[in-house]
Amino acid sequence: MSTASEHYDVVIVGGGPAGLQAALILARQLRRVLVLDSNRPRHSATMEAHGFLSRDNIPPNELRAAGRESVEQYETAEIQFAVVQRVSRHGDGFEIEARGVRGSRDRLVTADRLILATGLRELFPPLPTLRAFYGTHIHSCVVCDAWNKRDARIAVFGVPEAATLAYRAAQLSRIGSHVTLFASEQQVGDAEAERLRELGVVVDRREIDDVVGERAQLTGVRTADGEVTEVEAAFVLPGFEAQIEFLDDALQPERSEEGLIVADDFGRTAVPNLYATGELTAPGPEVLIISAGKGARTAIAAHKDATGF
Repeated sequence: MSTASEHYDVVIVGGGPAGLQAALILARQLRRVLVLDSNRPRHSATMEAHGFLSRDNIPPNELRAAGRESVEQYETAEIQFAVVQRVSRHGDGFEIEARGVRGSRDRLVTADRLILATGLRELFPPLPTLRAFYGTHIHSCVVCDAWNKRDARIAVFGVPEAATLAYRAAQLSRIGSHVTLFASEQQVGDAEAERLRELGVVVDRREIDDVVGERAQLTGVRTADGEVTEVEAAFVLPGFEAQIEFLDDALQPERSEEGLIVADDFGRTAVPNLYATGELTAPGPEVLIISAGKGARTAIAAHKDATGF
């Protein structure tokens, strides 16, 4: 790790829509800002991002590249591909150690304020073949990707603790030609199941063994009894985990029951000068344009707090 230390007004960990939007706002306020991005986005398997005004259907990597280009035109802003190793307290601010990736150098920097925009790690059901179709035929965001699956035979399922499967199935009943919800009674109660059946949704209580397909095309969902239900697309509700292991114990913010970081409407946590934005805060994963908007609000809050008024 390099021993040379540079100081920034704000360091942002994470270079997705929330982090880059925050950086853009701060740079336009002449704040010296550094974005450290591991370049391991949650949506790396997704072919297109949807619902982002003026960027509908753009590949996520192109959206991020365009965001970096917008930020880097400001002389007080810097972006580096690096994995943050440790964040510790440095006076009222922070010391950040990061390991460079893609040929970039290691960094040891300090900052008055730190914005967490790392996003969430997806925790999928343990289905052996799921990832082979994820991002093409299996998706997690109904609002983002359902339109592209209109008139298809669709399956819905999730991790055991999934709490919104009934809502997702109801949404998809307007989109697909046939919708099958695979859910236990703990995930979807009998009363909700009956309401879904009235919408034409098939509620299947069997446990899923795997998803199946041919030539990269999803063709079905196989249950534990060996039967295959034919589908052309699926929506999975994964679990999520905050990626903030690099924070010292004394800097760990409060978490909600869902594991999200507790912050006010502008991203302020209870830890002085520490902010969280984007998917890390309630209600968790949202469409990209909302994450970007949250990043803007958090940047405005950080700038306002820095003025002391």
